Amino acid sequence: MANQIPGYDSAQPIQFTNLDSLLWGIVKTLQWYSLPVMAIAIATLGIFLVMSGDDTERKSTLRGWIINILIGGLLVFGAATLAGIIKQFVGGTV
Repeated sequence: MANQIPGYDSAQPIQFTNLDSLLWGIVKTLQWYSLPVMAIAIATLGIFLVMSGDDTERKSTLRGWIINILIGGLLVFGAATLAGIIKQFVGGTV
C-alpha cells in the first residue's frame, strides 16, 4: 500500500514546537473563520429585523440573536487579546 500512494513514506504528522503554539494556532484559526461568519450573520439578521415590520416578538428574537453573536465575538476576541496582553507582561511568547 505504501508503494501506491505518492509521498506516503515521507508524510509527516502535525508537528508543533510546544503546546502553547498549538493552542494559539487553534485560537487564531477560530478567530480567522468566526469574524466573517459573525459579520454575515449580523448583516442578515439586521435585514430580517428591518423586514419584520410591526412584529414585536420577531424583533425581540432577532435582537436577542444579534446580542448573542456580539457577546460571543467579545468572548472569542477579548479572551485572546487579554491572554496576549498577560503573556507579554509575564514574559511568554505569543
